[in-house]
Amino acid sequence: MIPAIPPLDPMPVPAPIWLVKALLWVTFTVHLLFMNVTLGGAILSAVYALKGKDRDRALAKTLAKMLPFVMPFAITFGVAPLLFVQVLYGPLFYSATILMAAPFLAIIGVLIAAYYGMYLLAWKWTALGRAQGWLAAAIFLLLAYVGFTYTHVFTLMTSPDRFRAMYLAHPDGVQYFFGDPMLLPRFLHMVLGSLAVTGLLVAYLGTRRLRLEPELGRWQFKAGITWFAAATVANLGVGAWWLTALPREAMLLFMGGSALATGAFIAGLVFGVSALVLALMGINSLKPLPMLMGAGHALAVTLICMVLMRDTLRDALLKPAYDVWALPSDSQWVAVSLFLVLFAGGLGVCVWLLKLMRDAARANAAKGDEGNRGPGLTDSGLHRISAEDSQAMRGGLAPESGQRPRVEP
Repeated sequence: MIPAIPPLDPMPVPAPIWLVKALLWVTFTVHLLFMNVTLGGAILSAVYALKGKDRDRALAKTLAKMLPFVMPFAITFGVAPLLFVQVLYGPLFYSATILMAAPFLAIIGVLIAAYYGMYLLAWKWTALGRAQGWLAAAIFLLLAYVGFTYTHVFTLMTSPDRFRAMYLAHPDGVQYFFGDPMLLPRFLHMVLGSLAVTGLLVAYLGTRRLRLEPELGRWQFKAGITWFAAATVANLGVGAWWLTALPREAMLLFMGGSALATGAFIAGLVFGVSALVLALMGINSLKPLPMLMGAGHALAVTLICMVLMRDTLRDALLKPAYDVWALPSDSQWVAVSLFLVLFAGGLGVCVWLLKLMRDAARANAAKGDEGNRGPGLTDSGLHRISAEDSQAMRGGLAPESGQRPRVEP
């Protein structure tokens, strides 16, 4: 009889299962942050470029120029969790990708096309004219294809009982399986999450403009919070949809059936709502940045809880056919230590690169691009500006030669 799950790799897991799990959680959380900014940045760049107003197009340009820098981080930090998934769930992951061979392999070409589109959008922004929004929308669709395909693979790998029938029906590897009730809410949950994360980023960029462009900065801050709040509220509904689409035994895990799953579910809900409340409180605050930072930290905890819930759900759906905690392991501490050292070094390089980008932006601001220079993390950015200087900064009056607008602390 042909087994539902291919035989295990004869080589044992080269590290304790708990350690590989922990590394999977950490690296996937970091990947989610950059992936959400990439996908959400493409969406909002398209929306604001198509709206047409000067302030909308300025925000769209900012997001478009950010995409070519964020996407490499998303891909780099996506490699590690993908490797850990293959170590722990190899027979399931490879079976699912073989069944979806054509759409899965197409991801490489789609990512390359999206990356070229990002550079074209960032470098030729002015020359593209009204095509800016449509190109950004095309980039989003390409990225959405990648996200949907990965969502499909990871959903399919939790249903090994379907593998044989699907292969016999379409052995050519060109197929999707849309009959799984978890597929659509899981994908929408990812898209809305990217909008929420990017909305907070837009709000933060708004606070950076408050010092010299208070009206524009306040508009951008409110726009970002609006996107974050709308996406978060919608995601609460989609999350409930996803929960009710689960098999009953799996759903009960989050209702007291598992301490880890229930704790992560409650903590994720509490911190998610807390992030929403803090963000909304900052809209009318004279010092919005502390509220915004609190919402950002709460959102980060929510993402961690979501990662734990996804992993617990995957293990529950696979039992008893596949128990990841029962896999044989033979710890190779030299190799594990080498990986941890290289991973820490990679994180250090990424931090260094981000610092270089920040220093370059500050240098450009010091040369006269004052519109991009803003307050520090502990400064609300709101200052008293005289009526004459405020009018001069808006272009209505020219300040006296050699003088800068007076900003009173």
